[in-house]
Amino acid sequence: MRIFVKDYLLPWLLAVGFWLALWIFVRQIRENLNAVNVFVAFLLLVPFLIAALHFAGKALERYGYSREDIRRLPEIIEKTHGRLYLPKEVFDTVTRALIFWGLIATVVIMAENPLKGLLNGVAIFARILALFVILVSMVTWVMVFPSALYKLLTGREPNREFLIELTIRQNLFYTAILIAVRLIALHSNYPAGDDPIGELMALGRKTGLVKSLLELSGLNFLFGLVGLYGPRKSRKLTALVLMVIVVLQLWAAWSMFASKL
Repeated sequence: MRIFVKDYLLPWLLAVGFWLALWIFVRQIRENLNAVNVFVAFLLLVPFLIAALHFAGKALERYGYSREDIRRLPEIIEKTHGRLYLPKEVFDTVTRALIFWGLIATVVIMAENPLKGLLNGVAIFARILALFVILVSMVTWVMVFPSALYKLLTGREPNREFLIELTIRQNLFYTAILIAVRLIALHSNYPAGDDPIGELMALGRKTGLVKSLLELSGLNFLFGLVGLYGPRKSRKLTALVLMVIVVLQLWAAWSMFASKL
């Protein structure tokens, strides 16, 4: 267990310690530090760790383990360290969970009311994730499309896992958040403003922006479907269709930014 403790568990504990030190030594945060806020902050750690273990379990399944093997995670990491990508994937998953937890916990502590702080933290991340549809498109332009085009023109198929994970799963996840933000904003009486919740409401009420993002999401999804199933019919035709989709994506993104979001 020495490798797991030294290379995995200790860095995770240091990440938690980093956030705790930040709350103690940064004056603006320390002023609002109290027992209730700290309790709520560490209580929030539980759902983040549960989510991290859920995704770690999915990673185990991709490497031939079962979801129940999550109980043997330290042992599995110890055995596969340096031989498989699995340990790094698990490490990155838990690390990202601790980063997001620390950011939301910091927002909660900085607020006078822990509940309002929690809502502000959720609003901040919802606003960011709702716009991640654009990020999916950008990654598609820079990484996925050139790689797919090269493979199609050389007689191979695009990376199926990348297409499924990015242009379909993640794209649908961010789109679901965008739709939820839109519905909440339209049916809420909360005023648009400079606070995190008010900014989220303002985003959801921008009909033109939401429409453009949904169009971009649809094109992202279409790119994934064409990339997955098109090569079975014709690789050259698939490459042409993907190129047309990318042009439409660029046009949609340009129109969005031209209107200043």
